[in-house]
Amino acid sequence: MTDTPQREAAQKDEPEGAWSQSVGLSFRFLFLAVFALGIAWVFSNVRVVPPDSRAMVLRFGNVVRQEGAGLLLALPQPMEQVVILPSADRQIEYAIKSYAAPGVIIVSGTTPSTGRTVMVSQDPRQNSGMLLTGDMSVVHLDATLFYRITDATAYVLSVDHVTPALERLFVASAVSVVGKRDLDTILVARPEMETPSGAARAGRERLRTDLMDEVNRRLADLARQGASLGIIVGRVDLLPSIPAEAKTAFDSVLVALQEAETKAAQARTQAEMLAQRANQERDRVITDTQARAEERVTDAKTRTVAITALSQGSPGLSGDALTAQIYNDRIGALLAKAAQVVTTDSSGGAHIVLPGSPR
Repeated sequence: MTDTPQREAAQKDEPEGAWSQSVGLSFRFLFLAVFALGIAWVFSNVRVVPPDSRAMVLRFGNVVRQEGAGLLLALPQPMEQVVILPSADRQIEYAIKSYAAPGVIIVSGTTPSTGRTVMVSQDPRQNSGMLLTGDMSVVHLDATLFYRITDATAYVLSVDHVTPALERLFVASAVSVVGKRDLDTILVARPEMETPSGAARAGRERLRTDLMDEVNRRLADLARQGASLGIIVGRVDLLPSIPAEAKTAFDSVLVALQEAETKAAQARTQAEMLAQRANQERDRVITDTQARAEERVTDAKTRTVAITALSQGSPGLSGDALTAQIYNDRIGALLAKAAQVVTTDSSGGAHIVLPGSPR
């Protein structure tokens, strides 16, 4: 009877000891976990800044310092916050979403440089990428900006507004710049209108520079108003194109002009060949005529040399003797051509009739 209460007391003591040990171990593990988390939190803002980056340290929302590449030590959050930014000479790319019109369709065999055709939508809201030029033409722009961070403090304070502001600034700049130009100073749409001075080509080369300068001018205006974004645009990449309907019309005109130029070139070639043949024929006729004329002049001079000598009184036979000789030399040839020759004596003597040579 005495052993039974002791056994019951021993059985009650054993479970209570196991639970207390389990609770003790749990508290130890919890303490270690909290300690580890505390150590991790203390060193949460200890990081390495990459060589092409820089770090801005904000304490309760205010910028307190800027650190370059290397090991950065900062107080844990929320006391201090570390923002990693690109270095001052690093370009940041941003594609303008307002001009990424959904009407762009990939088509094989279209413009070799773009490989796509821009379609004008019936919904005006889908034509946000279309701009009106100074000569009342329509052009579409695919634009990409490359900018640098010049004022890290201003950039960190306005980082949430940088891309929307940059989007609006570029759209306003594009409307202003494109509206002052004609279509040929934006892209090669009408090659037949190219002038020898190359004004249109020079305008196309200045388009990107003018857009970049206009965006930077508007950024400077914001900075003067106390709303600086802390950036500057260093390059603008453009891919201008025209709607598919206009492109088809321009292609048709270009094909017609090329055909007309080809036919004109062929006509000029034929005209040149005809002109060369005419010049050759003219030179031949002139040469032959001059040769025949010289021959006739020489023959005439030969036939009249005696008469010329008689008229000029050349030394030798002269007077009646030379006249008689010339008469005797040539009268036979003249009489031989007559059908019948009748000679009479001037004093009325006998008549002699001689038969002439038949024709």
